[in-house]
Amino acid sequence: MEYWNEGDRTFAYWDEDEYFYPATIVKIEGDDIFIRFDTGEEEWTDSDFLEAFEVEVDEQVECKSAKDDQYYDVIVLNVDGDRVEVGYDDDTTEWSTLSRLRFYMDEVE
Repeated sequence: MEYWNEGDRTFAYWDEDEYFYPATIVKIEGDDIFIRFDTGEEEWTDSDFLEAFEVEVDEQVECKSAKDDQYYDVIVLNVDGDRVEVGYDDDTTEWSTLSRLRFYMDEVE
């Protein structure tokens, strides 16, 4: 189990489309965690619906492209702190940030 603190960055589960999006932990009260997604939405959740704010090389995620602000399937090629280099299906690459990524999880524990 991950130990969370107020102010931590995280990927948090958004029930409406079942993706994990970048968020910040605003408040913790017992097992309840209040988060603010980067898009501005806020909600109470718990640690079962949070993931570490990191990705690994060769991980498959989706990235919001700098070209058109649409999400595309990508593979992580390099990680440099908050910066990530991603590869698209058309063999192009782009440096982006963790805050422009999301990922889908079939089953949430």
